[in-house]
Amino acid sequence: MHNQDNINNEPTTKSNGQIIKVVLIDDHEIVRQGLATMLQKEPDIRLVGDAPDSVSGLDIIEKTNPDVVLLDVQLGNTDIDGFTLAKKIKNKYPDKMVIMLTGFDSELYLTEAVRSKVDGFILKEHPRLILACAIRMAYSGISIWDTKILYRALTNISRSKENIETTPLVHDKFGVDLNEKEKIILHLLAKGYSNKDIGHKLEYTPSTVKKYVYNCMKKLGVSNRTQLAILANNNGLK
Repeated sequence: MHNQDNINNEPTTKSNGQIIKVVLIDDHEIVRQGLATMLQKEPDIRLVGDAPDSVSGLDIIEKTNPDVVLLDVQLGNTDIDGFTLAKKIKNKYPDKMVIMLTGFDSELYLTEAVRSKVDGFILKEHPRLILACAIRMAYSGISIWDTKILYRALTNISRSKENIETTPLVHDKFGVDLNEKEKIILHLLAKGYSNKDIGHKLEYTPSTVKKYVYNCMKKLGVSNRTQLAILANNNGLK
């Protein structure tokens, strides 16, 4: 696309404030193109670079010195995920605001975003005005979170008998007692799919998906689907 098209075209300052420089890191070219088109309509926001992976992403940040980084949760073409990259960015550039983007309505992802100490978490499905508002808020030092997913995540945590931090990192006999259908469900959970998404993908009814998720929780000894997904991730089931 245009990873460095605007590097030498330094944004100018508007009379009503500073131009907000943004870098986008997403492994899907069509997403990068779409977001670039959306942001062009915002007079106070300038996309100064985009990248498809972690290596070129860190390089473009170094070269363009953005104010805000929009970062996809899943980077399928790299050996690290968006959360790991977010931590690298925050460690190396603590002044950069990082907003995680995802197409998955997942409380697991939001929980991981909180742990990664990023500055926001929003769905890609939101309209341009929401995305622009999120960028402006992050630039102003205000975190922006999808409240619907945040509420579900907090509800799951509060209902748990033990904190997510105490969820076992590695299960000694992980997956041994799971049947093939349960393993498929767990694999999709680990990738961040909601029950609705799983049902749609596998052509299962909502009640069928809930039954499989419950069976997995019971067999693996966790108390909610967020802990179940974290356990699956920690055991390499992605």
